[in-house]
Amino acid sequence: MVSFISIAKGVTLIMMIGVTSAAPTASSVPHIDDSNVVPFTRPAFISTRIVPVKNPAVLGDLSAESKSAKKNKAWLDAHASNSTLARTSGSPEYYSGLTMVAPANAPPISTYAATVEATAAQITEYRHHAALSASSYCESVVTSGQWTCTDCKAYVPDGKLIVTFNSAANQLGGYLLRSDTKKTIYLVFRGSSNTQNWITNAQFIRGDYTPVSGASVHSGFYKAFNAVTSYYYSQFLDQHKAYPGYKVIVTGHSLGGAQALLAALDLYQRVSTLHTGNLIVYSQGAPRTGNDQFAYYVDYTGIKNYRSVYNRDIVPHLAPQNLGYLHPGVEVWAKSGTTATICPSNIETNDCSNSIVPFTNINDHKTYFNVGQGCN
Repeated sequence: MVSFISIAKGVTLIMMIGVTSAAPTASSVPHIDDSNVVPFTRPAFISTRIVPVKNPAVLGDLSAESKSAKKNKAWLDAHASNSTLARTSGSPEYYSGLTMVAPANAPPISTYAATVEATAAQITEYRHHAALSASSYCESVVTSGQWTCTDCKAYVPDGKLIVTFNSAANQLGGYLLRSDTKKTIYLVFRGSSNTQNWITNAQFIRGDYTPVSGASVHSGFYKAFNAVTSYYYSQFLDQHKAYPGYKVIVTGHSLGGAQALLAALDLYQRVSTLHTGNLIVYSQGAPRTGNDQFAYYVDYTGIKNYRSVYNRDIVPHLAPQNLGYLHPGVEVWAKSGTTATICPSNIETNDCSNSIVPFTNINDHKTYFNVGQGCN
């Protein structure tokens, strides 16, 4: 069954479907939900970490996608008739200027000189975090507190769940995990499993990003994020204090990727012992979160932010650039489960996945680095 719950004016998210339905097993792992959450006051902002950027090191081009769309549509018009498109008949169906299913004869994907190919070791690292994101879709993990799923044991066999959380009111869930072998604390956010309905119904309204003057973010994402920090924050601080030498990695797929970025920034802004040497963000198929000033601020923090996009995945191209949204972070453009091109810029460019707009595919959102983004 699919239920629709509004988390903010102008955006609708979909409740989880397709998660495992095995009967819950008794667990000692705390589970926080809307019925038992205790409000937690986060530490104050560190003033030196919320300074707006006056002179960005790299400027983004908010017209990059529009230029690609014009060029690629012209290519298709010159090389094909409507009868050869992937749809049964007629022209492709567009949502927010993008196709859910790309034409079968869309312009070929190009390789650009400004990019580099990911090494096997890097692919392994990206796959590792994609698996952690996929595990957040498991009811056995997020609801029952059991670190027993196939991906759980395959990728972090010594993982110790610290707390799991789920807010039906805000449509956010996830978990906090520690690995002593990897000396890492993971904060993982779950995405939405019915992305197509979100795409067809969403509006992309921005509001002020409170910490940083001039920056704005998707109002729905930000409202939901702020509503659920009490579900994991105190447990995170306890773990970070007990294991100060451990890295902190925040990750998520789809809408969970947007939440991962917001969460990592919030931790950086409030916890002085977190810094560019021990805080990293990985996301898979994340939508754009904020405007250009937000992107420049993220870049300025120096936090390592790896943003994976698979092939023609539609979600990373939403919210549209022409509405003022811009991705921060190094783009990892995966062409298959075992290869990826890295765009070294910390602000999105037209050298990677933006070059294929508007011919995107919803099905490319479902798997990253050969890891299905659902409970495995």
